[in-house]
Amino acid sequence: MGQNWTISIGINQYDNLQALNFAKRDAEAMAAWFREEAKFDQVFLFTENSPDINTSPPIPTQPTYGRLRRFLQAQFEQPLLKPGDNLWFFFAGHGMRHADKDYLMLADSDPSDIEHTAISVEYITERLRRSRADNVVLLLDACREESSRSGLGIGLEQHQGVITFYSCAANQKSWEIAELQHGSFTHTLLTGLRLHGEANCATVERLDRYLNSAVPQLNTRYQKPIQNPYLKAEPPYKMYYILLEQSATMRDVESLKLQASLSENSGNFELAEQIWIRVLGVSPADSDAVSAIKRIAIKNNNPKPVPLEVNNPQVIGSARGDATMSPTQILELAEKIKENNRKQEEYRQVVLKEVEQQFPLNQKSIDNLSNLQKSLQLSEEEVSGIKQPIFIHKEAEYRKREEEERIRREQQAERIRQQHQQNLEQYQREFSAKIEKEYPFHQASRNKFKKLQISLQLSEQEILQIEQPIIAKKEAEYQKLQEENRKISGNPSGSNSPPIKRRQFLIYAGLGGTGLVTTVVFSQILKPTVQPKQVQPKLLELLTVTFTTKTVNKTGKIVNQENHQAKYFKEDLSNGITLEMVQIPGGSFIMGSPASEKGRDNNESPQHQVNVPGFSMGKFVVTQEQYQQIMGKNPSYFTQKGAKRPVEQVSWNDAVEFCQKLSQQTGREYRLPSEAEWEYACRAGTTTPFHFGETITTELANYDGTYIYASEPKGKNLGQTTNVYSFSPNAFGLYDMHGNVWEWCQDDWHENYIDAPKDGSVWTSRSGDTKMMRGGSWFDDPRYCRSAFRPYINRDVRDNFNYGNLGFRVVCVVGRT
Repeated sequence: MGQNWTISIGINQYDNLQALNFAKRDAEAMAAWFREEAKFDQVFLFTENSPDINTSPPIPTQPTYGRLRRFLQAQFEQPLLKPGDNLWFFFAGHGMRHADKDYLMLADSDPSDIEHTAISVEYITERLRRSRADNVVLLLDACREESSRSGLGIGLEQHQGVITFYSCAANQKSWEIAELQHGSFTHTLLTGLRLHGEANCATVERLDRYLNSAVPQLNTRYQKPIQNPYLKAEPPYKMYYILLEQSATMRDVESLKLQASLSENSGNFELAEQIWIRVLGVSPADSDAVSAIKRIAIKNNNPKPVPLEVNNPQVIGSARGDATMSPTQILELAEKIKENNRKQEEYRQVVLKEVEQQFPLNQKSIDNLSNLQKSLQLSEEEVSGIKQPIFIHKEAEYRKREEEERIRREQQAERIRQQHQQNLEQYQREFSAKIEKEYPFHQASRNKFKKLQISLQLSEQEILQIEQPIIAKKEAEYQKLQEENRKISGNPSGSNSPPIKRRQFLIYAGLGGTGLVTTVVFSQILKPTVQPKQVQPKLLELLTVTFTTKTVNKTGKIVNQENHQAKYFKEDLSNGITLEMVQIPGGSFIMGSPASEKGRDNNESPQHQVNVPGFSMGKFVVTQEQYQQIMGKNPSYFTQKGAKRPVEQVSWNDAVEFCQKLSQQTGREYRLPSEAEWEYACRAGTTTPFHFGETITTELANYDGTYIYASEPKGKNLGQTTNVYSFSPNAFGLYDMHGNVWEWCQDDWHENYIDAPKDGSVWTSRSGDTKMMRGGSWFDDPRYCRSAFRPYINRDVRDNFNYGNLGFRVVCVVGRT
């Protein structure tokens, strides 16, 4: 086995460029892998505070222009290695392109004088090749700028005799990921280098394939722009070189043997010998390699070596050292290998597509892959080598997401518990302070505490537990003072002494009055002196509308159109603005999604039957003009021509306040829908993922059409909201139930449907900080727009992920005649 050397450089702090966060950590992690896991013979680390190289005198390792250039010049002036050895060079930092050359920017490099203060990749490769190692590998996680490692076009050069892995394409940025504390490329590179078995990345080709697959997936997971690593191997046969001899398999050796035979047959004995030496590095007793090296030695000693032409049917190598293989046979073998590689790549692309759509794979996907394997005539070993690195990566992501979700739920539950405790304490403080000043409460005070109870999401039972002991204590003090008054007046029975009024009690005792009506015992004490004025609702005409619904199959093709009718009424909000409310007939439906539904989450289980009484629901989500009319403001982001667009950037609290004001203005009870009411209204009698059928298209709803759900074609991504009547309604006559904006529901978050109400009512058994939303938005891919999808978010949030996509629609629960 040959020697292995490496140079690992990482720069965070630059004198003249934006500092980076994790380049130094990347270099240290790579150096640790080279030293401790790969067992390299020499590891040179260059960072801001790396130790000097232990020589006499010591060599400083701070990555400045002068120090690194002197190191490369002195260390590699004379050959230190030999054919069969490996020399790796890793760099994490800024990179730039200048005068048609790639440069690595060092700690003191000046962007205005690149030629004299930065080191060109060309110079680095020239020095490294002087080592005589025939395997020089460059790993450049460069092109970094600010939170990304970026530059202008690094990676356009070709360097003869060198294998170069670039972290991104010439027009892209190489991103750092704070959650991982690594660059995306380096994190993935380390993962790939640590793979073992048939899934290993021991060869140049397989490491390149793994990086091309895993880096874009990682960036997508952490919401970073796309980043496509790529490889330049000069000459191209180095694609088949073995990088990690200890991880290589005999399958890897076969490609090397073919390249060695081709080189020998063409008369390039030096190259052939180098490749056969690499074969021995993996398989020290390989008879083919031993025989070939002996044969080449004899040919090299021939004073007049005759290069063998490709069409010359002479002996060029053998499986046993004594058989012949003609050039035609070699070409046929090469063609077979090429065709097999094409089939493996086709299989790999299908695997990637399947795991992106669903992981773990369902039985249908497993069967599809099995059938594809048979049709491509790939062996179990070959498909295992393709699937294992992809599955390992996805499994790690899957487990990490599960663990993050578990931790997040626990943290959320604790935050909810703490917030609820703070709410209880706040109510107790304010109630205690008020009762010291006012006893009994005026109607205004009672209304204030009722609003406080609602805003703090406290139940009647909790209010009772807070108020009852405070009221009881004050009432006892009041009765005691009455008794003392009777004694002072000489009338213990109190028959002729005027009672102390509770207002006088405040003056005498320095105490306050009571709070809300919480028990029968104190109902008379707290009886309001002024009854609130009730608005009498106007009797509204019930209108009829006719409309057409559309149903599509999984390809997005419309397969059915039907005419329907719905009853509705118009609520006059004044100034010519109305709110149209559609009558939703009562009925039963199955809530949740089946296990077979694509893209489903566990919180959509268990499916259960719900009986929903009739109610009225907004034909559209609340628009900007409607919200402005009731609330006197418009918080929306998309306000241009926005009167008929949905109002967005509204919190759950804002939506509830809108309902309260609308109720006060109209005399009818308006509120947010329960989850059950919303899903019942959305499905409108359907059981498919969408009320449109097996999928949706951007001709039917406003969502991110660059993603697909089933087999429909990709569509548009409008990047904004649309007018509320822009698309077709469902069978109840409701619009935009899929996409446009998320819609708040009244319910608290519950992690599944166990113990969920069966009558369609609001489910509020939790503290109330976290609320449900439904329907998806213009920003989301179709999976999140399904009828059953049920995410949650804090009730105070107005802007989901910094996009204008949080809105609501209302329901009216007043019976109509």
